[in-house]
Amino acid sequence: MSTPRRYAPRFPSSLPWQLGILGALSLWLYLPTLIHLVGQWWHDPNFSHGFFVPLFSGFVIWQERHRLSRILPQPSWSALLVLAVGLAVLVVGRLGAELFLDRSSMLLVLASVVILFGGWAFFRAVLFPWAFLLMMIPIPSIVFNQITFPLQLLASQVAATVLPVLGVPVLREGNVINLPAMPLEVAEACSGIRSLMSLVALAIIYGYLTEKRLWVRWLLAIAAVPITVFANDVRIVGTGLLVQYWDPEAAEGYFHASWGWIIFVVSLFMLYALHALVRLVFPEDVLTEGELSGDELPEEASADSVLTERGGASLTPNATHAAFAAPGVRSSLASFILAALLIVSTATFLHARGRGEVFPPRLSLKQFPDQLEGRFGTDIPIDQDTLEVLGPGDFLHRYYQDANQTPAIDLFIAYFRSQRAGDTIHSPKNCLPGAGWTQLESRRVAIAAPGHSQFPATRYIIARGDSRQVVLYWYWAHDRGVASEYWAKFYLVADSIKMNRSDGSLVRLITPLLPGETPDTAAQRLLGFAADVVPQLQTYIPR
Repeated sequence: MSTPRRYAPRFPSSLPWQLGILGALSLWLYLPTLIHLVGQWWHDPNFSHGFFVPLFSGFVIWQERHRLSRILPQPSWSALLVLAVGLAVLVVGRLGAELFLDRSSMLLVLASVVILFGGWAFFRAVLFPWAFLLMMIPIPSIVFNQITFPLQLLASQVAATVLPVLGVPVLREGNVINLPAMPLEVAEACSGIRSLMSLVALAIIYGYLTEKRLWVRWLLAIAAVPITVFANDVRIVGTGLLVQYWDPEAAEGYFHASWGWIIFVVSLFMLYALHALVRLVFPEDVLTEGELSGDELPEEASADSVLTERGGASLTPNATHAAFAAPGVRSSLASFILAALLIVSTATFLHARGRGEVFPPRLSLKQFPDQLEGRFGTDIPIDQDTLEVLGPGDFLHRYYQDANQTPAIDLFIAYFRSQRAGDTIHSPKNCLPGAGWTQLESRRVAIAAPGHSQFPATRYIIARGDSRQVVLYWYWAHDRGVASEYWAKFYLVADSIKMNRSDGSLVRLITPLLPGETPDTAAQRLLGFAADVVPQLQTYIPR
């Protein structure tokens, strides 16, 4: 009895040059995106792990090369739909000043190429290394800020709870821990976000290399989050102890940076210890044939067995060759040509629209009227640390008081000439808690100003100790006010596409809530002042 010959699936001979052409076209299309992305990996410590992500994905594919070579290529025309969606996302991201969309579209285009030449079965086989590439793309600033501020507050709260137990008196104001020796600020860099992003990526890599059980891999990846938070809390508490009992310089400089690396290594050991514990409690059993998943296909599986699983019947050698000569494979040239035309058309369109961003003339906020509604303004200096957090822009912080000494109004305006670098205006609902204020109430109100239709704003009531304040803020761009940072982001994308502008601003008013005064009364004070502010804005924040 003779042994049947085994036929390894083969891609068309034209595949190398077709892939080369699509790769060159894609590189031409995404070169600005890649340059900016690598630059952010290099300069932003929060995302420096991005260098290792594509390397690991490539390693996984190389390690699985023998199994992948046995998968029957079934090119699919539906790849063109995936490509069209990816290119549409690119256009919106590139013209709409949204870096996350711009960068994420690369993965959609990459997926379309895989499906175009290998089919959906091949794409499913490389789904893990493809999905892992998401780790190399920095999360949007609007989401990043939503993560870092709670982490900062959590770290400061834990430190303020633990340090008194260890004999260190603490007075916490937001993310600032006032110690007897010196105030200790839990800044963005101390929020643990750097360790969190890197440790999650490393946990996924570690789980893949050392563990076959899928549920354990998921456990390690998810456990990276509480491990990072715990380790960072230990870091803040340890820094407080060192500052109080040894040297205040331990909170800054080289020692502070080294302490961060030490805690990161401790996090890795904790991750390893968790894995060891799981292995001890749940020993790894030999998987039965029925438990093998698609990505755990035995090395000795033949092309015939793959075809049997997918088609429901074994194929003879002649049938095998017939399968590889199917119309889907023969038509790959036509689909390749259409894919190339889509990429070239998109690149040409973006190049034609790639004119310089429009920056209308405007006056500096320093020239904003210092007298409004009978109140006289006094400028409040903004310290350098705050300016670094705010990013590049034009800022005004002014205190308005009238001659009758009625409750003063604090005015803050932040204008950003361009937001295409990925920076997003910081929301007061994040910044105010960071300064020690607690939110008591939040609601939408309408602002009515002469010569302008009503628009929504957010009204906050905040407290710190015995103090109460009413806050009114809105996002303002191109003569339009919105209350939500998400709507502001939506209009940023829309205006960037339509007007080739990404400028925008935040306007914030604060007034104290006097004893016995109702929030509505204080809010009316702010609404009346806002009615005078709005007509002035278009001179300093172009329409």
